[in-house]
Amino acid sequence: MRLPTYLSPSSLSLWESDREAFFLKHLIENRPPRIPQTDYMSIGSAFDAYVKAELHSALFGIGSNPSFEFDAIFTEQVEEQNRDWALGAGKYAFDAYRATRSYGELLDDLLASQTAPEFEFRVDGSVMGVPLMGKPDLRYIDASGAHVILDWKVNGFCSKWGASPYKGFRMIRDGWTLADGKPSRGVGKAHKMYKPLDHYGLEIGSHFLEETCQDWADQLSIYGWMLGEIVGAENVVVRVDQLACKPRAGGFPWVRVANHCCRISEGWQQHLVKRLMNCWESITSGFIFNDTMSREESDDRCEILDMRASVHEEAKTGGIEAWVCEISRETQGFRKR
Repeated sequence: MRLPTYLSPSSLSLWESDREAFFLKHLIENRPPRIPQTDYMSIGSAFDAYVKAELHSALFGIGSNPSFEFDAIFTEQVEEQNRDWALGAGKYAFDAYRATRSYGELLDDLLASQTAPEFEFRVDGSVMGVPLMGKPDLRYIDASGAHVILDWKVNGFCSKWGASPYKGFRMIRDGWTLADGKPSRGVGKAHKMYKPLDHYGLEIGSHFLEETCQDWADQLSIYGWMLGEIVGAENVVVRVDQLACKPRAGGFPWVRVANHCCRISEGWQQHLVKRLMNCWESITSGFIFNDTMSREESDDRCEILDMRASVHEEAKTGGIEAWVCEISRETQGFRKR
């Protein structure tokens, strides 16, 4: 069994939702082949490429950093089989985001930042002996002095049913004009849970992010710690611009943008540290399935999974049917909570 070099928000989520999938993805020596990126996986990456390249150019000048030019971000994050589709889909999502004025408002905030905003960067560190890694979308210091960590989310773009905006948003707006369709319900208003709080001159929601989405709270807590924020600090502002999409006949979906801005509670952060410590202790001890099995049963299950994964090596030489490999492929993504 191999030892991972770090935990990330997504790996903790996978550990807590499906330990067998975690074992197959992170712990065995001969890991199953990685699932190719699909269209629904690529839309967020494509949108990221458009919005980050545009903001970076507006702030620092076109060509100031080749790694933040659109082509560089797009080709790094979107796999080749999706690029034709994602090029148009990402542009459509970005145009909708711009149409809600969310882009312009964010650019104004970044222009007023007390330090140079930082985009898409890897941060590593440890908390209570647990090695962690994260890749925040954006970090800046608001004109009020508040430390802000921002993340973009694209939900429901490829879904048959779409996705609703998460509760607690400060504002929700339609990414289309009246010529395209009628306004959605509640457009231009805050969610009923949102109660404004003056946070040293910056208006945020008085609720905490874990009341909106626990996975978001986990992710942005870890990002904050890796950026030097104190575990449990409630002065850090977390901001999520969520593109909530709904199917539309004959084309790309309707897109609404919900702007979330609040904090993460001390209690949730402390609870998250305990979860990370429990996860890491189980991994380093080798007692993987300690939630449902004895140590002997857990070791036996790990051995079976390791044998199951070995079929991929046999498949390379044509020694086993391809469908057998499919049953031991990895799964990925945040669970819905």
